[in-house]
Amino acid sequence: MDRQQLLDGATRPQLWAVLHETVLRVPMGGPAVMREQLLHIADQARKRRVLVQVLPFTAAANAVLNGMASLMTFSDAPPAVYTEGAGTGQLIEEPSLVDQCQRSYDLVRAASLSPAASMTLLESAAEEYSTP
Repeated sequence: MDRQQLLDGATRPQLWAVLHETVLRVPMGGPAVMREQLLHIADQARKRRVLVQVLPFTAAANAVLNGMASLMTFSDAPPAVYTEGAGTGQLIEEPSLVDQCQRSYDLVRAASLSPAASMTLLESAAEEYSTP
């Protein structure tokens, strides 16, 4: 919850998230929790705190997606990447590896739905969780 406050501050970071369609379709915590979470993501995108794209099932085979990665750029430091898996995390600062991660992420973004189409899919999925 403390990290969410960063999105409200005057110096908030630009957050661009690509979500695999699995995140929308596999119910975690039950239908009510899923609906609430998806509507929260849509609300954050609508308020322009987060730019969201969905990588659809149909495009996933064309994109290199190895798990969660945070690509970070700073005004006063070189770019870095933080990757995370089950029980582990790694900060990558080696320029050639950071470049490789950036290129992979660019391909994932290119294969993803547009922000507008992603918003439509997010809201549609949330609605599906509100019906029995």
